[in-house]
Amino acid sequence: SFDSGVWSKISGSDRAVVMKRISEGVKARRDVLARVETVNTGKPIEETEWDMDDVAGSFDYFADKAIELDKKQGSLVDLGMEEFQGRVYYESCGVVAAIVPWNYPLLMATWKVAPALAAGCSVVLKPSELTPITAMELALICKEAGLPDGVSAIRY
Repeated sequence: SFDSGVWSKISGSDRAVVMKRISEGVKARRDVLARVETVNTGKPIEETEWDMDDVAGSFDYFADKAIELDKKQGSLVDLGMEEFQGRVYYESCGVVAAIVPWNYPLLMATWKVAPALAAGCSVVLKPSELTPITAMELALICKEAGLPDGVSAIRY
């Protein structure tokens, strides 16, 4: 999916729209996601609720970063010599492999998935076999938000 350009070649602003929808999907399912994480990890519900807020906030934060990078595309770099001119162009670098542990399953997955998506990369997520349920929920949220098929995959 990375080579197809369906995600890697669109603008950061367009990626941000989808990522903001992912954030909204997490916010809409916050209570359910928090309860699942509490059952899976044994953490107090107050902590998993905070984690879900951070998950949504992370998608919002990196969506904003994708927009910021768009604004910097082609910006001039001072090379120290007037006869030369340099410009910066940000390009997606490929597929990100993300392996996450059991203790903060969705939050740590988000800390890897959100910046990768903002940069235009595809992601293969490997959640812990002990706590995979919220990763499956994230995949559903991503699909509902309009993330193109194949941009994010989960392997158990």
